[in-house]
Amino acid sequence: MEPKFNHFDGEGNAIMVDVSAKASTRRLAVAQGKIRVSRPVMEAIAGHAAAKGDVLGVARVAGILAAKRTSELIPLCHPLALSHCTVDFTLLPEEGAVLAECTAKLDAKTGVEMEALTGVSVALLTIYDMCKAIDKRMEIGDIHLVYKEGGKSGAFSNTGRPGPAVVAVSGVKNSGKTTLIAAMLPHLTAAGLKVATVKHDGHAFQADPEGTDTGKHMAAGAWGTAIFDAEKYKIVRRDAVDEKELIARFPDADLVLLEGFKHSHWPKLELVRAGISRESVCDPDTLLALVTDQDLTLPGVPTLPFDGAAAAGRILDYLREGGRL
Repeated sequence: MEPKFNHFDGEGNAIMVDVSAKASTRRLAVAQGKIRVSRPVMEAIAGHAAAKGDVLGVARVAGILAAKRTSELIPLCHPLALSHCTVDFTLLPEEGAVLAECTAKLDAKTGVEMEALTGVSVALLTIYDMCKAIDKRMEIGDIHLVYKEGGKSGAFSNTGRPGPAVVAVSGVKNSGKTTLIAAMLPHLTAAGLKVATVKHDGHAFQADPEGTDTGKHMAAGAWGTAIFDAEKYKIVRRDAVDEKELIARFPDADLVLLEGFKHSHWPKLELVRAGISRESVCDPDTLLALVTDQDLTLPGVPTLPFDGAAAAGRILDYLREGGRL
């Protein structure tokens, strides 16, 4: 079957696609690109020494502005009111490059991929403009969509595979969610899965322990901080996100376990423990299993003991049923 190009009518005329009959859904897109630079340019960017000023600060604003005005630049794009847009940079001195990443989201009838791609492109062009007096041989490239979700086509990951499966481990406070996740993880990783976890905290949490260097940075008012070693890294930012954006940060994971989210639409294991709660509080249609030490059952929902191997087994069965294993 030949691909269908929906920006043309039956006579070959360019048109804006009619999305009036589509339902609005949550849309998210993440795009990346790189600009390869010389050592003097890298040093000027890192040291805020470029003659035109703060290179990455200006490029960030330019990228966000471009994403917001994508429909004015790409003729057949729909005008979209973004609800959130970020542009972030990572210096890659060993590679001699700066990585730019744009994340855009909104609730709409059409996707937001072009906005993310436009934001990255203009951010990289702005870096070139800010630094061309130092070296005009910079090269922009590798601009691509990393991840998108929303709409009928669902999630897309540019790793050539679907995004990670998502399962919530839910229950009322102190029901043992963290303990169960920790008990499941060895069984899930032994099955060959790359598993990430996302926890929602209903209160403000301390991102870094008091007294650590990064903790001192944040306490002093840093907007963001990062720490890394040879095998891992951590980034802390003062910004509002939801679990979908955090899931998108793990495109290479096989499974993301959410801790909490009892009233969400995610498929879930619900814990109902004696002395903590007496009944299920989740929508039974979302339950993969009820994990309980009480004489409690729900129609059509398997019941499991509070046991990491049993709970991990139910998740593995779920992944097999969906063709993920």
